[in-house]
Amino acid sequence: MNDPFFPLSSAHLAADPELAACRAALDVRVAGDAGYANPDGNPVDAPPGTLVAELTLSPAPGSEIRVEVALPPPERWCGRLVGIGNGGGGGWLPSKELGAHLRHGRATTTTDLGTKRDPARAGIGNPEVWRDFGHRATHLAMVAGRTLAAAAYGRAPRFVYFLGGSTGGQQGMSLAQRHPADCDAILSAVPAHARTALHAYFVWNWQALHRPDGSMLFTDVQERAWREAALAAFAPGERLERARGRFASDPRWTPALLEDALRRAARLEPSLSPAHLEALRRIVEGPRHAVTGRRIHGGIPPGGPFAPATGNLWIFHWVFGADFDPWRFDFGADFDRYEAALAPDLDAESADLDAFRARGGRLLVYSGTSDSCVPWHATAAWYGRVAERYGLEGARAFCRYYLLPGREHSGGPGVQTIRDEFTLLSRWREKGIEPEPVGHGMTPPAFDLPLAPFDPRA
Repeated sequence: MNDPFFPLSSAHLAADPELAACRAALDVRVAGDAGYANPDGNPVDAPPGTLVAELTLSPAPGSEIRVEVALPPPERWCGRLVGIGNGGGGGWLPSKELGAHLRHGRATTTTDLGTKRDPARAGIGNPEVWRDFGHRATHLAMVAGRTLAAAAYGRAPRFVYFLGGSTGGQQGMSLAQRHPADCDAILSAVPAHARTALHAYFVWNWQALHRPDGSMLFTDVQERAWREAALAAFAPGERLERARGRFASDPRWTPALLEDALRRAARLEPSLSPAHLEALRRIVEGPRHAVTGRRIHGGIPPGGPFAPATGNLWIFHWVFGADFDPWRFDFGADFDRYEAALAPDLDAESADLDAFRARGGRLLVYSGTSDSCVPWHATAAWYGRVAERYGLEGARAFCRYYLLPGREHSGGPGVQTIRDEFTLLSRWREKGIEPEPVGHGMTPPAFDLPLAPFDPRA
């Protein structure tokens, strides 16, 4: 490999007080003609000569955060730094998205969120890991990216972005709310920002869809019948022709729609028993607090698959230990204990974006109407609070939210992505060109669909 274009060392971290306060280790290498592999063994298609800094930061006892900063050669750098979000419980360094940004001359930074390749065990009884996962690791990764880029190139980045989906979406929302000086613009896709409520939704669904021995209550045939019946119930009111019977562009259940869907399912698949129908009612209505009756989270959307809605129970081990049993979790005292422990660091539910807005920040957020892993309800409710705080037009001036018709958590039968997401975001921030996003559906036949910003008054 070639020599580094700038010999970075741990001493350069001292330029920032937060990094200087961490116990830190830094390893620097240079990408060759075939790019490089990150410490998790995942390949990154980086331009030759890219400077790769692998850091371990320990801001407190019990915390160990891995960060990767990749800097394209100086002649290729466009002056931008892009933070890349993680997924699930973290524990690994994302790699898939890095190459495209590096080839376009953008420096990148990312983190494993401090969960040490084993999220379920890493956070058991360890509030430092909760803090890292919730916001500190992402913040320090952005600080490290800016600091090392400034050292290597001799100038700070002109613009700093963050892009992430799911857990990465949570990371972006948390930056805008908790660390507004870190980024100029943020894309938060299908964001898991209502983290504690979302995982309560997962365990609620797990209880509804499993038998006491842990086996699934529904067969594949029964689940398909339910999804078909649900979409058939929505079809008469569907305004998007290509969606009718395939997905719901407006995913709002009503009591009448639910009863219609249950009747259709029972006719379509006679093996669905009263117990099955009650379970379906339960997952559509979503979790409520056992004592107060307050709604904790919305339910599974029409047509949404079951599997993504019942996983991700690892977070409960953090509070209840390695022997956590989802059957024993109750939505009264257990939920209160769990929420009190984790919400302060993990939830990104604040509508106060004053500081982010004041510095010219831009925030682009979207959910999918068929996403059963991170349903749209919590994000729509959050955006309603943002619109209430700033007025709808005032909110849209710097923060926009979209519902992608038919988008599941990854893929789906409808719109799956927004075309040219980064271009839309960067033009909005750098040139003041308001986004007019076009959704792209890749399931045959492929199609494009103009997207209107969400109106919380609807």
